[in-house]
Amino acid sequence: MLAHGPDPEEIAPANPVTLAYAEEVEAWGRAAPKPSLQLGYGRDRGQRLDVYAPPGARKLPILLFFHGGAWVSGHLGWLRFMAPMVTALPAVFVAGTYRLAPRCRWPAPYEDVREALRFVIEHAREWGGDPRRLVIGGHSAGGHLAALLTVTEQPQVTACMPVSSSFDLQYGDVPLESDAGRVYRYLFAERTQDFEASPLNFVVGNRTPFHIVWGENDFERVANSGAAMTRALKAEHCPVTQRILAGASHFDTHLALSDPADPWYAQLRGAFATAGAPA
Repeated sequence: MLAHGPDPEEIAPANPVTLAYAEEVEAWGRAAPKPSLQLGYGRDRGQRLDVYAPPGARKLPILLFFHGGAWVSGHLGWLRFMAPMVTALPAVFVAGTYRLAPRCRWPAPYEDVREALRFVIEHAREWGGDPRRLVIGGHSAGGHLAALLTVTEQPQVTACMPVSSSFDLQYGDVPLESDAGRVYRYLFAERTQDFEASPLNFVVGNRTPFHIVWGENDFERVANSGAAMTRALKAEHCPVTQRILAGASHFDTHLALSDPADPWYAQLRGAFATAGAPA
């Protein structure tokens, strides 16, 4: 059950805004239905999935979505509130977590999302899902990992839908105590890993559609890299759309997904539709 609450070794959020976000999504999650299945895709306590399948699910599309938390915190309880909106589409919702830094440094989280996707594709039909119609995404760090997996591995996914995510982690000579410096302090084993961890460096040849969202009042590095990622994907003639959520902070963009009428779900439904008939 560790994956549904804070990892005992995680770096707990200290910023009051982050704490408020965590408390809100966790409260919403406690009021939401419990997952149909709680599974491990590996042996580590951080390699966990929650599967939410509508009753009688058969050949439904799938959303695989990873939580945020700056790669050092977060858990499956941050995603549970999304399940009712996704299953109502109808679709199978798979919430994913991964090993956190600094207990497990780069490339551990990337390796985990890759293995999680492989596991979901392999077992999707057991849950009533159609692995040919699978969208991958995440909020913040989770969206970064989903985007990196998409552009580096070119997996057979329908679309990638990151929310308020950084696509360029090459922050340079920044203080380790700064927000940007946290990746060098906690995530990377070596500074040079910032290149391989930046999705923006690997867009050449990508053909997977992207829908990129960030807030008008998001972190500057998120907004800047979101705009750069959109431009780079367009230069590759890759289908890409973007949405800047008016007045929204880094956390508001995820909280907005508590509303089934949020345009993000219409975009998700459209992505599923473009994948064609069920397998």
